[in-house]
Amino acid sequence: MKLAEALLLRRDLEAKLKALKQEILANALIQEGDSLDISMEELIQDYQKTNEEFSQLVVKVNQRNSSAHLYDTDKLIVEALEERESLRRQHGLYNETIETANDIRRFGRNEIRMVRTVDTKELTKKMNVVSKKLRELDGQIQQTNWLVDL
Repeated sequence: MKLAEALLLRRDLEAKLKALKQEILANALIQEGDSLDISMEELIQDYQKTNEEFSQLVVKVNQRNSSAHLYDTDKLIVEALEERESLRRQHGLYNETIETANDIRRFGRNEIRMVRTVDTKELTKKMNVVSKKLRELDGQIQQTNWLVDL
């Protein structure tokens, strides 16, 4: 199994866990006289089995990420993943700062006038550079995921 396939399976298991949890919570109380299509014990057992499978898969993925290198580099996948998260945080900060700086509202002449403290044009350029780095790194990670065996 390729790492990318394991990641897809992990996403599916995570969705199944969420759905099972919602079903268990929704059926924790029912109207007197009603019956369940599937017993709570079966739902909980299915949740526990899926949770165990999910946990084992996550451990395998994490172990592989900490030992495999990004395609054509000396960088470990785990390092690339953290770099991607760092770029996402930086992009998010730039984006929210630009949105906040552009939200200048003044309803009347007697209200306090708000002024920007950042150059949104320059910040947008920085955000675009980060976006490009993020896209390129994400592409390398995706490529590696399809080449590396779990």
